[in-house]
Amino acid sequence: VFISVFSVAAAVAGPTVTITFRNHNAAAAASYVMVGGNEASTHANAFPKPAATVSTSGSDSYAVTSQISPDVNFASVRYQIGSKQCVFGTSFVNALKSGGNKIPQWNQTAKGSGGAVCTATITSTNLSSYAWSVDFVMK
Repeated sequence: VFISVFSVAAAVAGPTVTITFRNHNAAAAASYVMVGGNEASTHANAFPKPAATVSTSGSDSYAVTSQISPDVNFASVRYQIGSKQCVFGTSFVNALKSGGNKIPQWNQTAKGSGGAVCTATITSTNLSSYAWSVDFVMK
């Protein structure tokens, strides 16, 4: 029974996003912070779990796979250095268009506060599996 339940869960999983967070601050470590349901869901679906802190000029990588639908995945994460904060997001939707065709769409967002400079860049997409990679950078 366990194998069949696992197979069903894997069959409905969305494409995996590989996240690389880069702390480009040379003076202080960045802290991973969760606020709200989307960030908690991202953490629950991440493997390995995001590091609690990322050293100065360091990076951390992890993958997130949502169990929502094979046509949807998202990740929402937040990092903080002192009073500076970055909120990053990325998503995939295999959107149904007129005529019944599905069109894959990948998105990324970065919002800074407290003087933080935040960027999000999709670095690769796979047109077969729809998996993608994204870099989140905080300065």
